[in-house]
Amino acid sequence: MKKYILLSLVAGAMMFASCDPKEDNTTSQIVVLTPDKINAEVTVLQKDGKNINKATVCNHTPLPSKISNGVVTVNGAYAEFTLFLLGENTITVTALNPDGTEITKEWKVNVEVMDVPVPPEYATLTGGFEKTWTWDTELNGGAWGNFGYRGDTGENFAQNGSGTWWSCAPADLSGQMNHSSSGNPTGEEDDNAYMVWSLSGTRIQTFTPEGKLVRQGTFSLDNYGTKIDDWSIGTLTTTAESILFPWQINSGGYAPTDFQVIMLNENKMVLTFIKDPENAGGWSEATFWRFKTK
Repeated sequence: MKKYILLSLVAGAMMFASCDPKEDNTTSQIVVLTPDKINAEVTVLQKDGKNINKATVCNHTPLPSKISNGVVTVNGAYAEFTLFLLGENTITVTALNPDGTEITKEWKVNVEVMDVPVPPEYATLTGGFEKTWTWDTELNGGAWGNFGYRGDTGENFAQNGSGTWWSCAPADLSGQMNHSSSGNPTGEEDDNAYMVWSLSGTRIQTFTPEGKLVRQGTFSLDNYGTKIDDWSIGTLTTTAESILFPWQINSGGYAPTDFQVIMLNENKMVLTFIKDPENAGGWSEATFWRFKTK
């Protein structure tokens, strides 16, 4: 797979509806279909006679369906995608038969020009395919803890820990189970626990040092442009409990889903969380996570 960085954006989708209700009746004559009976139109947009990295999909199959470009999946009969690869891309339509069986059909489409801008953060997080992140203990020996929100600039906090109140080493997290949702160690309380971030499915998988899967979830950069002056460079959204030790400090096991990104480059990632950051007072208690590439 070519490691080009790509973002998939969905401009619209209609749940279990046809692209043109006047033409398609999804409630009539429902039967059990085979994959070859999936009837969809996949159109790659063109510019100056060449295929660009944007496509539309219109599924006329009279069954509940979902459409995917390998990264983002849309429930419904219509989707617009920014495609991820220069060259061959795969779009799939999956339909659900009345008997509960799923059928899938693939379309191979060729992209000649990357015309639609692609945010580079997806590349940084996934390496364009998969990337492994682990705890970063190089600053003060800790990778998770609390600090005074905006006690200094985000840059100074990320680089030298300015404003840190308490920093916990991964091995000591086993003694911090009062902050977790289960109260039990999972094996991620170790310097060598790690996460694999994948472009395909925008998936996060968290592992113990021995490679045992602890949890998995997904991430999104749709709101990455949400920034806070002199503090965050963007916003990262995940499903709850996706990252290593994903809980807010002193919250009784609350797992944030929107993180302020303080640093993100090829080797380092610093995330923070405070509820209602725009209205939080200076030095209000916040939580941080420090990661590095493995």
